Amino acid sequence: MKLRVLFVDDEPNVLNGLRLVLRSLREKWSMAFAGGAVEALEILAREPYDVVVTDMRMPGMDGGDLLSEVQRLYPDTLRIILSGYSDHKMIMKTVKPAHQFLTKPCNHKELEEVVERSMRLRTVLGNERVRAVFSDVDTLPSLPDVYASLEAELGKEDPSLHHIGNIIESDMGLTASLLKLVNSSFFGLRRHVSSPHQAVVLLGTDTVKSLMLVIELVKRFVVKKSLRFNAGLLWQHCTQTGHLARCLAVHADADKEVMDHAFIAGLMHDVGKLVLLTRLADDYAGVLELVRSRDYSVHDAEREVFCATHAEMGAYLLALWGMPAPVVEAVLGHHEPVQVPHEGFAPVTAVHVANVMEHELVIINPQYRKPAVDAAYIDSLGLTSRMQSMRMSCLALLEAAGKDPAS
Repeated sequence: MKLRVLFVDDEPNVLNGLRLVLRSLREKWSMAFAGGAVEALEILAREPYDVVVTDMRMPGMDGGDLLSEVQRLYPDTLRIILSGYSDHKMIMKTVKPAHQFLTKPCNHKELEEVVERSMRLRTVLGNERVRAVFSDVDTLPSLPDVYASLEAELGKEDPSLHHIGNIIESDMGLTASLLKLVNSSFFGLRRHVSSPHQAVVLLGTDTVKSLMLVIELVKRFVVKKSLRFNAGLLWQHCTQTGHLARCLAVHADADKEVMDHAFIAGLMHDVGKLVLLTRLADDYAGVLELVRSRDYSVHDAEREVFCATHAEMGAYLLALWGMPAPVVEAVLGHHEPVQVPHEGFAPVTAVHVANVMEHELVIINPQYRKPAVDAAYIDSLGLTSRMQSMRMSCLALLEAAGKDPAS
């Protein structure tokens, strides 16, 4: 069945241009084109669409208002803003109703990749009740304003590192948390970082953005006390897994992009668990009961209760937020890496091994079943003989950071 995509723009020339550049997708996409929000809603009322891609600034009902209405009437529809308009207030208006924000001019290959990656991950979640959690973005933490502003700046042809630093500094609490993380011994920087400008230069925009996002997510999710679950320890596990994943990528002589994606995916790998803990707390109590009293792994208990896992839900959310494909795939496969076909050492490899080793080396709940490395997967990559040296590298990093790894 073809993917059904509706494009909305009040400029006829823009719609004609989209028709032209997207002709090659007609075999797999069924496309419709609307000259405004009212026409788009009329089309949606006649037949369902999987994706709505709209301009932001239009007369009458603008793109933000249109997507809010689409969210209300058709919550399962993927909602994307495609616009060259960069006004900050308008961007903030569309953050909640839009799953993705893409800037014009947008290469049709980029648009195709964003749409198909998000839709492909949507099929992972067969449980309608779980999908409903994601259909209403207001029940989830929206992307922080600072993060959205950074995305808008980075979408420009010539983004300014100085301006990026200023954007981060606009949130004092976030800046303080970011600098505390950046100056931790995990990063091993030889100089003290005293400003977001320095952090961006030394670590790169992708790493800094991801650190900011994780800080905000942890702050916004509140876990019920009755669950007896320590969200702070989960945050500690995620940050350490991120650093170990990068360490393993360095050990494997991976390129810088793989290192960066491994670190980001390690930071984000349990974001789906936060969603389940806070949005489906009563059901998640059943997961914790299976883990605590019946020796289930968290992964298996989630699948029994929800017919989906935190790995699948986290990947789905990050895909909707536009995280890089290797990061999304690493989160999806961090327990079951064979779900993500790839060649050689990849970010999913680093996060899979790092997650297991962090649980082995930093024992928080000794009564919980620890995850295990997929030995067949590791062997298929020719890494079996290197596992012990990888473990020693992880142990050395934790010791250097002042942690108390298990022997």
